[in-house]
Amino acid sequence: MGKVTRIKLHLQYDGTRYAGFQRQKDMLTVQGVLEDALGKLLRHPVRVKAAGRTDAGVHAKDQVVAFSTVSSIPPERIPRALGGLLPDDIIVDSAQEVSLDFDPLRDAVSKTYCYRIWRGGRLPIMAHRYVFWYPGDLDYRLMAEEASAFVGKHDFANFRALGSSAKTTVRHVTRAEWIQRDIGGQEGVLWEFWVSADGFLYKMIRLMVGTLLDIGRGYLPPGTVRAALEAASSGNRAKVGQCVPGKGLCLEKVSFS
Repeated sequence: MGKVTRIKLHLQYDGTRYAGFQRQKDMLTVQGVLEDALGKLLRHPVRVKAAGRTDAGVHAKDQVVAFSTVSSIPPERIPRALGGLLPDDIIVDSAQEVSLDFDPLRDAVSKTYCYRIWRGGRLPIMAHRYVFWYPGDLDYRLMAEEASAFVGKHDFANFRALGSSAKTTVRHVTRAEWIQRDIGGQEGVLWEFWVSADGFLYKMIRLMVGTLLDIGRGYLPPGTVRAALEAASSGNRAKVGQCVPGKGLCLEKVSFS
């Protein structure tokens, strides 16, 4: 048996047809497809560890995973070699050897996601996989103001879906802001919600965005975000918004110390 090395991969994927990143029995997942391809290339079973387990339909521009191998294939050759073994919706951008104790989940200090909402009267055909279409009336100023309440160290128990196995629901959010972008001559037609934190709970961002949308359209009152965070710190439940579809969400960046 050869020397054991630890390899870090940067990859991107279109999550449309996957039941999330994490391997699940009898379901198509990014992890399952990636591990199968790596196993064929390296000629031994491979189990990867990811910086974040994206939900069904969620995309990634810069996911980071790591695995151990006894293969002698140089890391710099792995991305190109995987190109012939992976489907078109998963791309490995780079590979490098790291220390044997590298853990992308534990060692990541920050993850940045973006949720995109299309505000135009019609949704462009090339955008339907990557944005949530909502053409109805929304109060952008109010939504931006409410979003700022997420920043800081808070208990996000009211912004997680059932099924979360997290040991603690406290997270430190360093960025939570809306940005409007002009596309194809349409002013402010794309709304982006950017959020960075040391970690996220199950469906947390989608519940955050859904809450902001429900506030923006008048379904929930101003102050809902702060009230939900304060209630959680006292161990109480609070009403928050809908869980928006996964297709509008993308993992943009994973940062390490």
